[in-house]
Amino acid sequence: MNDRVSRETCWPPVLERRPPMLDLQGRNINKLRVSVSEACNMACSYCVTGIEDHQVAPDQLAMPDLLRLVELLHRHAGIEKIRITGGEPLLYRELIPFIEGLSQTGLEDIGLTSNGLLLAKSAPALASAGLKHINLSLDSLQPERFREMGRAGSLKSTLKGIDASLKAGLRLKINMVVMKGENDDELADMLEFGIKRGIEVRYLELMRMGPLYHNGDFKLVTMEEMLDQIAERFTITPAKADHDSTSKRFWVPGGYFGIIPNESAPFCSTCSRLRLTSNGKLVGCLSNPEETSIRHLLDEPNPEEKLKSLVLESVSYKQSSFTGSDLVMSKFGG
Repeated sequence: MNDRVSRETCWPPVLERRPPMLDLQGRNINKLRVSVSEACNMACSYCVTGIEDHQVAPDQLAMPDLLRLVELLHRHAGIEKIRITGGEPLLYRELIPFIEGLSQTGLEDIGLTSNGLLLAKSAPALASAGLKHINLSLDSLQPERFREMGRAGSLKSTLKGIDASLKAGLRLKINMVVMKGENDDELADMLEFGIKRGIEVRYLELMRMGPLYHNGDFKLVTMEEMLDQIAERFTITPAKADHDSTSKRFWVPGGYFGIIPNESAPFCSTCSRLRLTSNGKLVGCLSNPEETSIRHLLDEPNPEEKLKSLVLESVSYKQSSFTGSDLVMSKFGG
């Protein structure tokens, strides 16, 4: 490890409250999704055309450098909440020290998005490192359908990961991407599964991203259709959600669920998210994935003002409505 990396990744926690980073619409950009790697052990049909689409960036940053960029965004650009994504972040060999490093900066809200295949073995270490919560992708409770939609993996492994995560004290949410004719008959079953375990289920409308961007066979199930199906088994009551939440939230006897209505009710007007790719580029908008590189700031002795300017440039690309993109989601995280 060179002197710059070893010196700058060992800062003491900075506990004072940071000033917010406001975009041109006055939105507080305080959430960062950081893709640690584009590698993945599944190839979900709504994400990629095949497993070969998951290519690790040839200029992927070393872990200390990626951590340094996140620290800078936390210290100088108002970032308060981190979600680690991929690809599949559990394939990232330095994930535990990365989370430990995030914890040492004073960040308290550290989450992870995972398909859960490797969670059974790693959940205790993740919790000990400082991880607080996991958004777990689970599209079916039927083993054959699970593998068909994901093109790899086993439902049994993911279910073991769920049990291990709960035992380790990690908070879980289940994310289910709903596709017409494929898994849209499982909505109520998934909700019952979550209620029994104290897990909030969130149903995702399909996004016009990657292979679905120009796909005429867009198997969308709308929020209204989801609610109609769930209402056949549950009494649904609307519930409050955070003002910048991506989901519409509802209560049923036993617990809550959410719907992320990418098509029916896009959340662009309240978006507070910024994305950092594994090779050090900011992406401010899924529909307008212009990349703004910040990796050169690693060599700057006083990068604060340049960083703020580049963050503002990145969030200026945010669109007022969701139009989609042909980029693969694993490049810059979900």
